[in-house]
Amino acid sequence: KPYTMKNVLVVGATGNLGPHIIKALVKNGHQVSALMRSTSMADISKTQPLTDQGVKLLEGSFEDTESLRKACHKKDVVISCAGGDQILNQIHLARAARDADVERFIPSEFGIDPFIAQKGSCDLFDAKASVQEQIKKTGIGFTPIYTNGFMEFWATGLGELGAPAPPDSVKIFGDGHMSAYMTALSDIGKYTAAIVEDPETINKEVLIATTSSTQNEMISLWEDISGKTVEKEYVSSDQLDEIINSSTEPESMLTRIFTQLHRSVWIKGEANKERNGVLNAVSKYPDIQPVSLKAYLTNFIG
Repeated sequence: KPYTMKNVLVVGATGNLGPHIIKALVKNGHQVSALMRSTSMADISKTQPLTDQGVKLLEGSFEDTESLRKACHKKDVVISCAGGDQILNQIHLARAARDADVERFIPSEFGIDPFIAQKGSCDLFDAKASVQEQIKKTGIGFTPIYTNGFMEFWATGLGELGAPAPPDSVKIFGDGHMSAYMTALSDIGKYTAAIVEDPETINKEVLIATTSSTQNEMISLWEDISGKTVEKEYVSSDQLDEIINSSTEPESMLTRIFTQLHRSVWIKGEANKERNGVLNAVSKYPDIQPVSLKAYLTNFIG
């Protein structure tokens, strides 16, 4: 169906997800700008992939309110792909967007729905939930998008975070039978572009959940594809709790978050649920053909 071309600002354009969202928006004919810090602006390896696609680069940061106001000027949509340590600073961007009469703000949710997880399940979810509450109060049009796990993070390590390729030995959290949804970054880009083009999604929450798998299923799929045998080490729920409770110092924050995520996904099953009232992108946009887990894992052969 026809849609209006949008003027879109993307923040976090050079991270894991930003480039995929930008690629899909550009492909669909939207005008895209990227807000970048001065250090990134000076790095041609970061700017060139954007300028090659006709993306307009704007210099600024969350700390510089005036740069945010300028960047939001005459934009229809502002999309934040801000990383972990910048999650709480998004409120400055949302306020600047509201002041510039931006039609809608898409926050850096792109993960597990924090309102499915109980408070205290994961520090990252709690931060995202609190930012959502603050953004709602600004009165700007607002669309949180939940994606559950990124395939590039979860499937790559066969359910364990941090591996650059499927490993020879894997930690299995719990009994390996809990299922979780995952979505490839390229698909999140395509669905996000479809959401931007769909006025029915303004002031609604949207869930992208393309592929479901347990850790055991993922491991056996990889063994079938690769012909390798994966060694398994079982980690109990109590062991995870112990790591989380002892990881309270700033330098162990990443360990704490990773462990909380493993517990959330594979023990608590917080990546396989859907809340009432949240729109389902996969059924809403049936023309998009998402990447399957098998196709994704096959990329690692050879």
